[in-house]
Amino acid sequence: MAKIKQARAGDKTFEVFGRDHAERPLQHLGTVRAENKQLAIAHARFVYSERLWVEMCLSPTESFSGCMGAGQDGMVGMA
Repeated sequence: MAKIKQARAGDKTFEVFGRDHAERPLQHLGTVRAENKQLAIAHARFVYSERLWVEMCLSPTESFSGCMGAGQDGMVGMA
């Protein structure tokens, strides 16, 4: 039986996005945890291989900035 790798304290979380057709928008596929970007890419390719993707990309979760949420001013849409 294969042993599943447990996430370690130093691992980073990466957000994974992909598109299955060139004309479609990127969609959020999920997250992976890895020590570095190269391992995150390998893990994402394995985990999200249920489809043939024309593009897949990832970014560390910490690199995203919130633009709306609790404690943030602003509105979405036209008023």
